[in-house]
Amino acid sequence: MHHSSTPTPHHVSMIDIFFSGFTGITTALHQLLNGNLDSYAGLLCICGMLMIFGKFLCRTVGGFVDTYFTSKTAVHDPDEAFDMLKSWVSAQKFAEKANSLLVSVDSRQVRAMVNQDSEIAAQKPLWFTPWGERLYFWYKGHLLSLQCTESGSALLPHQKMTVTSIGRSSKILRKLMDECRLEYLRLSKNKTAIFEHHNNYWKRTDTRDTRPIDTVIMNEKLKQSLLKDIQSVLDPKARSWYARRGLPYRRGYLLYGRPGTGKSSLSISVAGCFGLDIYVLSLAALNYGQLSTLFRELPQRCVVLLEDADAVGTAQSRVADADDFDTRSEDSQRLLKPKGTVSLSGLLNVLDGVASQEGRILIMTTNHKDHLDNALIRSGRVDKKIEFQLADADVVRKIFNTVLAGPWHCC
Repeated sequence: MHHSSTPTPHHVSMIDIFFSGFTGITTALHQLLNGNLDSYAGLLCICGMLMIFGKFLCRTVGGFVDTYFTSKTAVHDPDEAFDMLKSWVSAQKFAEKANSLLVSVDSRQVRAMVNQDSEIAAQKPLWFTPWGERLYFWYKGHLLSLQCTESGSALLPHQKMTVTSIGRSSKILRKLMDECRLEYLRLSKNKTAIFEHHNNYWKRTDTRDTRPIDTVIMNEKLKQSLLKDIQSVLDPKARSWYARRGLPYRRGYLLYGRPGTGKSSLSISVAGCFGLDIYVLSLAALNYGQLSTLFRELPQRCVVLLEDADAVGTAQSRVADADDFDTRSEDSQRLLKPKGTVSLSGLLNVLDGVASQEGRILIMTTNHKDHLDNALIRSGRVDKKIEFQLADADVVRKIFNTVLAGPWHCC
């Protein structure tokens, strides 16, 4: 006599480990087939094995093709190339088809890419970027794929965008990145990019409309002298001129005077006047290793702005030798204690040491020139010193005419 029995959870519990829900399916099939399930058990096991083998085969073949038959280019945040690609992708129609999106609200990078006079600029525009999934699109007759991923921790996320093309040649990827760069530069035209340091790298944090140099009201002779000096350094023939004479190809300026007299405004305007990006340094938040790395990452043509140079450990009151320091009074010890984490010798080594960067324009600002060590502002490190005085009658008149002369409309 044939007796059929319904499988119990005990009989299939091991199978459930590898095939989730197998017990429920077999129970339903057992009832549907009037208990005659034994003839189908082998077939179900074969199907399950084929599914596992199929996944393994697809993963293996896909990895082989991805390694030997495709070309890739990857860009990482905070590299500026990441912003170039991200800006280009966000403006493409294929990005609208993405199921997974990364949304940015009212970021400085978003504001930098829209018309500041438009209504959208004042309404916290949204920045949509495909995220997580692999997105396919056509570019100049080639099928490409884009994948955006994020790694690291929640406090220090690391974002990466990867573009893949079929074939071993990376020519089409180079064309794509070059188009992204040109579009990025077009959007940044007549703007001054401001970079700030985050740990060991530079990140573009803001973009401002280029400020006309005429709107910086100061002694006209000093201003023209500064502009002429910078123009001579940036001349295409200047590098070879410096090289033939064994001189370091860089220039340093010190702007000093009372607070609010226009030192930082002139620095930003000068950068925009010559089409240079400006890199802002805060020595109080850096150690020597970070400072050295940041200077190595500077482009060859840029403005480095070192604000409030007297507010860090580079002031004239340096710590004396240990034997002499013990004999000082408590008040003297407090005055001699450096305020920053970068020593004067470390800063000098970065500015004009063996591994120092060439081609950059260094502008230091301070409210107290007499607080700076003479070694920091000697000739060769600082080539020109400009004092900013309080506005006299002539400067006040020029400011009035610049700001209030002519019609002004708020809308």
